[in-house]
Amino acid sequence: MQFDTQPPILSRASLEDPLYYLENLHTVIHWVSRHHCDLLQPEELNQLSALVGMPLSAQALLARMVMRKGDIFRVDTLQYDEIPSTDAALDALEAAGFVDQSPNLDVQQLYQHSRHKELQALLTATQHPPAKSARKIDLLPLLLEMAGEEQSRSLKHWWPQASFTLVALKCDALMDRVRLMFFGNLHQDWSEFVLAELGHQVYETVDFKPESRAFRHRQEVDQYLTIHTCYSHLANEVVIPDILPLCSDPIDNAWLEHRRQRLLFQLAQYAERSGENALATTIYAQSSLDEAQVRYFRLLEKNLDDASANLDTLENAATLLKRPEAQLHLARIVHRLRRKSGIASKAPLKRAIPSQTLTLANTGRRVEAAVLEALASRPAVTGFYTENWLFTGLFGLLLWPVLYTPLPGAFFHPFQSGPADLFRPDFGQRRSALIKQRLASLDTTEYRSLIMQCWREKQGIACKLIHWSALNQELIELALDLIPADHLKTVFQHLLTDLRHHRRGMPDLIFFDQYQRSYELVEVKGPGDRLQDHQRLWIESMLAAGLPVSIAEVVWQPRS
Repeated sequence: MQFDTQPPILSRASLEDPLYYLENLHTVIHWVSRHHCDLLQPEELNQLSALVGMPLSAQALLARMVMRKGDIFRVDTLQYDEIPSTDAALDALEAAGFVDQSPNLDVQQLYQHSRHKELQALLTATQHPPAKSARKIDLLPLLLEMAGEEQSRSLKHWWPQASFTLVALKCDALMDRVRLMFFGNLHQDWSEFVLAELGHQVYETVDFKPESRAFRHRQEVDQYLTIHTCYSHLANEVVIPDILPLCSDPIDNAWLEHRRQRLLFQLAQYAERSGENALATTIYAQSSLDEAQVRYFRLLEKNLDDASANLDTLENAATLLKRPEAQLHLARIVHRLRRKSGIASKAPLKRAIPSQTLTLANTGRRVEAAVLEALASRPAVTGFYTENWLFTGLFGLLLWPVLYTPLPGAFFHPFQSGPADLFRPDFGQRRSALIKQRLASLDTTEYRSLIMQCWREKQGIACKLIHWSALNQELIELALDLIPADHLKTVFQHLLTDLRHHRRGMPDLIFFDQYQRSYELVEVKGPGDRLQDHQRLWIESMLAAGLPVSIAEVVWQPRS
């Protein structure tokens, strides 16, 4: 190995460098090779070392292919000004085992990489040549007929007279593994470097520590890749019984186990949509997610005998769920089943929510804009359309130092818009002392200066909790001036109980009355619209804490 053991340094290459993308690939390879050395096999480390030791043109061409979609490419699409000879680079890469210049193709791949006129030429010599007016999609059945029983062959064998050549990556699995270990996920890709260099995305600077990495053991990387493969199979409609064995075993890693549970839930949803209720019920039962438990009992409810037999279990399950929305759904199922079983039952109570009806002219605007204009026309009243942005934004600004504290497993690359565990159940528990310290500022006036200072200093830095364009200075200043600190604390603590779900469902509008030194939150409902469960639960929680929340129900004026 030629990689040094110095602490890894992360940097982005200048876009003025024609080989900027190769420099970025080097950064990732060197970071992973040093920071995750124990998670790579010796042959993988040797392959990475061989790659960075190859001629620059060969490295550059491989980088170009790695950063494109797919793993098979037409050679005539691999022409780049900074690479003087594509053929020479490919020969070097093939000799080193990174590419295959004669890959086997199935019929679908042959179809995908051939152009319309090329397929016309290929099929002209067959028993059933296509009409000249045939579209490309019309040629696929003819191609399948031509292939017969053949499953996979090289392009030369499919079509000796082909006017183009293909090349396939042989190292794509390794490069996906490297990208996964760097980013901690596979939804981020190499474009993150470019977006950051162009200034489209700016990220907070966080100190990286040796323990700050996504994976502790190689097995965890394998488990992530297996779950990713299962999602790919599901997207490609592979039958669920073939997927389930791949994700049946629990994982001794909290965030990976959560991903597995999410996968099971989606598999069960797919089975339910396909009408396979028995299979769906079995899979829902294997998932510990609240929403999976709700669907499990919902399916049981469809069979009255089974549901009645499970009524006690259902009632006990309702007390174990964490999310209020899931508790509400199970309470409704319990109510219906008790009534069907002849047992006295009361429907879950709904708190009365203050409401007003507004009759407004329908000018084609969004209903929220019409209500905003109508209610902000009062003297000294200023209104904003904030939906879920204001309180989550204030929360993010106050807790910024907490969000970007480099705890183990929270930050492991420079392109994160928040800690990796932000929406996991243990986010607050891991930072309880730091959160308590920041929330204590709400007991004084210090929170105002802390929030405004963060708003000025961090403006534009990517944060999952902050929608910068919705938080202008006037809104921030009015909110800090007129929303009581104890109301902010109530909302922030409510967010912390379930940050993933409680950051949605907030009222659409906020109005500030500078004469009365007050504010009000208004949820807008147009004709035919009604409160969703998550909205009602949020509003009921805030009303219970004394926040001024109401509903504006809109009726459109009759057209004259």
